[in-house]
Amino acid sequence: MRRLALLLLPLLVLACSKSKEQAGQQVIIKYTKGFHKGCFRVVAQDLVNTSLPPLTSSVEPRADRDDVEGGPFVAVGVLQKEGWSNRINVKVTVHEEPCAENGKEVATQNRDLTLPGEGVSKDAFTMQFDTPDADDDGFLPEDKGGTDCGDNDRERNIKFAEVCDNKDNNCKEGVDEGFDKSWYLDDDGDGVPRGPDFVSSCLPPNNKYKHYAASGPFDCRDSGADAAKMFPGNIEKCDNLDNDCDNVVDNNFPARGVTCNSECGGETVCSGDGNAVVCSRDPGRYYYRDADGDGDGDSSATAVLKCQDQPLDPGYVLNNHGDCDDFDPAARSSFAEVCDAIDNNCDGTVDNNTAVACGGTLKDVVNHHVGGANHDWRTVSTGPSGYPVWIAGRGGKLAVRRTANSKFESFSFGDGTGTPPDESLPANSNTCGNTNWTVSWVNSNGTVFLGGEGGLLAIHTGDTAAACGTGALTVDSDNLTGMVGFEVGGVTTIYLTDSSGRLIKWVVGGNPQHVLVHDSMNFNAYGVHGLSESFLLVSGGSSGGDVGQAFLSYTNSNPSLLHSTHPNNGDGNANAVWMGRADKACAVGDGGLAWRWDGSTTWNQAESSGTTVDFSSVVMRYDAQNLANPLNDQCYIVDKGSNGKLRRLTPFGWAKPLDLLPSNRANVPLRDIAITATGNLWIVGDDGRVFHYPEP
Repeated sequence: MRRLALLLLPLLVLACSKSKEQAGQQVIIKYTKGFHKGCFRVVAQDLVNTSLPPLTSSVEPRADRDDVEGGPFVAVGVLQKEGWSNRINVKVTVHEEPCAENGKEVATQNRDLTLPGEGVSKDAFTMQFDTPDADDDGFLPEDKGGTDCGDNDRERNIKFAEVCDNKDNNCKEGVDEGFDKSWYLDDDGDGVPRGPDFVSSCLPPNNKYKHYAASGPFDCRDSGADAAKMFPGNIEKCDNLDNDCDNVVDNNFPARGVTCNSECGGETVCSGDGNAVVCSRDPGRYYYRDADGDGDGDSSATAVLKCQDQPLDPGYVLNNHGDCDDFDPAARSSFAEVCDAIDNNCDGTVDNNTAVACGGTLKDVVNHHVGGANHDWRTVSTGPSGYPVWIAGRGGKLAVRRTANSKFESFSFGDGTGTPPDESLPANSNTCGNTNWTVSWVNSNGTVFLGGEGGLLAIHTGDTAAACGTGALTVDSDNLTGMVGFEVGGVTTIYLTDSSGRLIKWVVGGNPQHVLVHDSMNFNAYGVHGLSESFLLVSGGSSGGDVGQAFLSYTNSNPSLLHSTHPNNGDGNANAVWMGRADKACAVGDGGLAWRWDGSTTWNQAESSGTTVDFSSVVMRYDAQNLANPLNDQCYIVDKGSNGKLRRLTPFGWAKPLDLLPSNRANVPLRDIAITATGNLWIVGDDGRVFHYPEP
């Protein structure tokens, strides 16, 4: 009251003279107990002179008057202002919140007053306001004109920020406005809940609930097996489920259950990732035998079908099957053709008709001094460089080709001395006599050393004016069957075998010249070969309790124990042996049998050659300058059949025989074969047959 009185003190004026006391009126404002934080605004307005501006003032409730008799109140004095009439309107408005906050007006009362002539009227008038504020927050209940939507809760009024707690905290727009209290259950965790039912709550009931648009779309399956794979908006998979919840299972995918890859019993099914329809079984894999390990399967073999995880059979390759000779590592469909008398690239043509580039083909040597029914050739040998080439046979037949492009010259017993029709040189008269020659060897000077039936020997230098040196072994001997020679320190040493199974050493020009090395009763030696005199391999047959082939070795003229054979011996003897290198050798014998040796004391019998004719001779190819040459360690073999063949035994089995051309000349037994360091071949047989590769 004091404040308002002071505020309105300017109303004090003198009506007629300054001796008069200023007129005034006391106003009592009564309100409800507990209203401590509001505001009363008092406005005074001259009712007569309404153009005069009103005077205002504010006063706040007093908490110390809550318990005064008659209830709490505040008093305001209104004094007459100079120039004003004594007719005054007093308006009191009640506001929420302290006066400085300018809170909402919740109630108002007006009273017209007539001020006394002078002095303050003794009769105060009272204004009564219903201002309950149960929670003492300065805001009145809404039904009392206030803004408090919960007058018993101090945390609910327009000054509070709305929180989600099931209350209208800010008393605006209802309970928990601005908060999404709709929780939808997503039981399968796929991001799309079931609906339209939901739980209304400030917090989710558990971590499987989520906010979601009330309009959906909702999950078509929210629980159970595979539920997480089925929801609107999902990409449709091939998995027998309605992934995108469009009521169509596996739409846009081809049919399942259709036969596919029938060779392995497949049918169409959904792929593991569900992105496609695939065959339940992989396509069948067709494997072909690859005996020679060159990566190209046998072109004539039947394919072996493998399905799924069936393991690969050793020695087979997938799909590739262009190998025309699967036991020959020198032939396959992707090979380049080279000069070797073999169809290397499997195009059906040997050496691709490049006879000129290769120097010739494998064919019969047409020459006056080698042909004819009375020329039964038994042995052929070449010099270390490949020439000269000496051939010898029955009835003292002997001829030499000195160079690659020359014709054979005859030193044969009984050949005529006239001029040959093919421009060959006339036969020479310095023959080695009428002996059936069976074995030969040529030294580094081109001299041939001959051995024949009855242990007879001869040496011919090839000089047309020099006599042939002839003689005979001075030790017991029979028909000679094998010969190999060595030149060391100017001394020539030759080892021979005979038909009685002896091994004989011939030191040319030595004293004694002839030494009987082996004449055992339980081993017959028929073939001998070696790369040096320090180590020899001897093949033959057992003459003791065992029957069949036998082998032994000589190291510095000292014999080994008999080598073992695997798996078993066959009938007959091992007629010839050849060392290709220090740990590789081949031997051949009667009944189409052959053996390989790998440096130990065991000889392994090759698989069946497909023939029972007796093999007569063998050589082994070894190219020391090219260790990767696929022809290395291949054994070239000839036989005594009526239609003799040139066969090859590779490390993988029997390759196809090489064609001897013309075919009508390959119709006699073949007796011997020789090979040069470069792979040139010489083959001799009955009725004047001499085959050569490469022959122009």
